[in-house]
Amino acid sequence: MLWPKRTAEADGPTAVDLRAIAGLPGRLSFSEGIIGSRMTHVTCTVRKVDASDILLDMPDPAVRPAPESAVILEVATARELLQCFTSVRSVGKGTTVTLRTPARPHVLQRRRFPRVDLFLGITLHTPDRPIEEVAAQMINLSMDGAACVMVEPLQPGTELVINLSNVGFHPPEVKAAVRRCSPSPSRLWIIGLQFEALLPEQELYLGKYLADYVDPPAL
Repeated sequence: MLWPKRTAEADGPTAVDLRAIAGLPGRLSFSEGIIGSRMTHVTCTVRKVDASDILLDMPDPAVRPAPESAVILEVATARELLQCFTSVRSVGKGTTVTLRTPARPHVLQRRRFPRVDLFLGITLHTPDRPIEEVAAQMINLSMDGAACVMVEPLQPGTELVINLSNVGFHPPEVKAAVRRCSPSPSRLWIIGLQFEALLPEQELYLGKYLADYVDPPAL
């Protein structure tokens, strides 16, 4: 059960196997109301995927899409964000929802997300200050990492814990490693960070955050 996709490294298509998302958390989006004027986004877990069905577990049985309604399922893997534009086959008892397996999912590869410039205050913990929060100014952000400005230099290879609650992360803490450290003309230090072991729900959120930042949804 493979779906083709194109990559920058090859002229021909490679394949996506949706069975690999079984067990991963995701986000299900669907419209509510008589004219579908309100969009609802709820977390879910992919229980099983086969050639015809995607079986989901929903946390709240009171908030589920109606049978035959159109939905968007988004699941983040280590390398990409998978979007399935499909419909609801059935809504079972309890928390179960069954979707139709789409003919072809939409694949957003991590390298397609740009590094966006922003100016946002964050905090982090360094090895020599495991309890005390250190202030930093984030100046850009991507799926792979970020750059921030600090008053003190950090040695490349240093492992940190960053608090990204100001970006909207949940859980807010992310592990990162210093990849570069260079002085700025203002006598501050520009630190290049690489994220390590993002949780699936953090990857999903970050992918949507960057996509909306570059191409915000129409009002």
